[in-house]
Amino acid sequence: MTDLGILGVGHLAGYCVRGLRNSDDQRSILLSPRGEAMARHLAAECYCNIADSNQQVVDQCDIILLAVRPMHLDDLLQTINFRPGQTVISVIAGISLEQLRQYPALQQTELVRALPSTSAEVNAGPIPLFPSNPLAEELFASLGQVVTLTSEALFDTALAHACLHGWSYFLIQALIDWSTKQGMDPTTARQMVVHSISSSITFAEANPTLSYKEIGDAIATEGTFTRKGIEQIKSDNGIQSWIDAMESMK
Repeated sequence: MTDLGILGVGHLAGYCVRGLRNSDDQRSILLSPRGEAMARHLAAECYCNIADSNQQVVDQCDIILLAVRPMHLDDLLQTINFRPGQTVISVIAGISLEQLRQYPALQQTELVRALPSTSAEVNAGPIPLFPSNPLAEELFASLGQVVTLTSEALFDTALAHACLHGWSYFLIQALIDWSTKQGMDPTTARQMVVHSISSSITFAEANPTLSYKEIGDAIATEGTFTRKGIEQIKSDNGIQSWIDAMESMK
């Protein structure tokens, strides 16, 4: 395993570190002093070390996870020097490889973009990555399903899928709230909604020769409650509103 250094210890870094330790990844992890409170917490919880400086992180680790907020990138990269060929993985949403390569400090590094989500902490979910890089792919393999994309444009499309992950919580909670208003206790409501959705995915993935639409059409036949409900959702622009939200991420 290759030592991992993290520049910018915020929530996303926390998800990744906890996911690595949950998967029994024993590699050495060195945290930057940026994000001091989170760094101290992760050091205690996940047996990481905290560096004295950002430069120490770069000097002692082969893989660097660049996880600062975009507004802090300029200040960070003006104060550190990377080794030629060092693997630097940016998890900064919305900052392209071309933008990163404008920084002299990064011009001789192996630059990769990745986009893990909250679910990396529990070793689940897609992790889009571009370009292909063996060290990055090995690092993220235990955190979820690595999806190596063939272009940066497709990687940017994957940003909408990352947002979809976040939007799903709001949809699920709204359905739980509706169920409790009908008289269900919160635990039962949560079980019914979550398992209704998760079981449909389990079934569909067990039948990969069928599209999701084909399965839905077979269930929502004329005269069924399922058909009545999906027609209501469509008439209220419910499905299209999700597509519109995905489009808004471009």
